[in-house]
Amino acid sequence: MTVRIETEGRIATVTLDRPERMNAINPQMSRQLGEFWFEFDRSDDLHVAIITGAGRAFCAGRDLTRPDAHNDEIDRAARSTSKAETESSNSAGLSSWGPDNTWKPVIAAINGWCLAGGFALALSCDLRIMSDTARIGSMAPRRGLLPGGGQVQRLARYVPFGKALELLLRANHFDAREAHRIGLANAVTTPEDLLPTAREWAEEIASNAPLAVRASKRAAYEGVLLQSGFAEGMGLESQLYSEIMVTEDAREGTTAFAEKRPAEFKGR
Repeated sequence: MTVRIETEGRIATVTLDRPERMNAINPQMSRQLGEFWFEFDRSDDLHVAIITGAGRAFCAGRDLTRPDAHNDEIDRAARSTSKAETESSNSAGLSSWGPDNTWKPVIAAINGWCLAGGFALALSCDLRIMSDTARIGSMAPRRGLLPGGGQVQRLARYVPFGKALELLLRANHFDAREAHRIGLANAVTTPEDLLPTAREWAEEIASNAPLAVRASKRAAYEGVLLQSGFAEGMGLESQLYSEIMVTEDAREGTTAFAEKRPAEFKGR
């Protein structure tokens, strides 16, 4: 199993468990996450979820080292251009990874490297608590890719616009203190205190009236985020993601990463 699920009381803890690959998301992990979010949303017993990673990473994104990784992503991108998916706020390939389809609160306990698709996953959570050894950001343009899964749309709404562009265009990452300073992280802890703090927050949330909590989350997202062009922005992001995915540069970027060499981009 690439995902471990533990439940205690009204709280589920989800651990991405491929530490040897920095918890990079492969098809099995994607499927297991999708199944969990589906069950979590429908469970009467679970009110809050915490997601974290095993080892030194939260999640390094999708697994680019698999021989078929790029072709799989091209297929996914092609499917996302259908009208139904383009108009959905779950576009750009994250819908099966992240908790996009639940009004129950989700906390990301970011224990280490949080990059690319892992960054998209963390952004799709409602609260982000970071270890002081963690780093967070998008590396996609270094691989010839567009930051998908809502990285652009969410980041540009969550932090000052200039800081969002700094992170996206430099294809870099911030440490936990900078992430907290700009509002990307809600709190920073020591590695030892990360999960206990996330658990404390989850228990506090779970002690509140569950319907009121979910209604509060929905009012915030639909009243502020989703009504501000978010769905349209996600549709555009999905379209551009698909266009970039079929370029020579995208294949070169992912191939170079897998081969551990500098990419040679041609602009086509």
